[in-house]
Amino acid sequence: MKTSRKSLLSQRSLMEQKIRPWTALRADKTPGAGWIKAIRGALGMSTRQLANRVGVEQSSITRLEERESLGKVTLERLATVAKAMDCKLIYAVVPNDRFGDLEMIVDERARALARQLVERTEHSMRLEKQGTNLHDIDERITTLANHLKTQMDARIWGERTASSADGHAK
Repeated sequence: MKTSRKSLLSQRSLMEQKIRPWTALRADKTPGAGWIKAIRGALGMSTRQLANRVGVEQSSITRLEERESLGKVTLERLATVAKAMDCKLIYAVVPNDRFGDLEMIVDERARALARQLVERTEHSMRLEKQGTNLHDIDERITTLANHLKTQMDARIWGERTASSADGHAK
């Protein structure tokens, strides 16, 4: 079932509002030893004390802290241990540093696809000595990118559509 443009834009706007507070934190680094060990240490809690609160062996906490520092621990386990420290696990997925928001990600993907499609056509036109100037090419890329975004063309994300076989946006 295809998502309507209005629904997609509404969802994107909602997600932008939800992730906005977290984007400032993306530059902050996770403590090298992991959050659990850092918070536990800041609280003055030993691994034995935390293990007792969680209801596991001390070695389980030590292994958990090692796995967390390697990025190999489940969110469920982190949440359980955080709760035992009277804390709460919060996580978010935010755009990479080079993107200000989700819209910029979609813009870049649409523009990259548009560039690919226009350059393919332009190459054929040059072979027939019908090439256009760089300004016209850039305008065509911008126009096509906007069209691809407006139509929510699945090819932006690498999916082929029925219309992608003939090179036209759907």
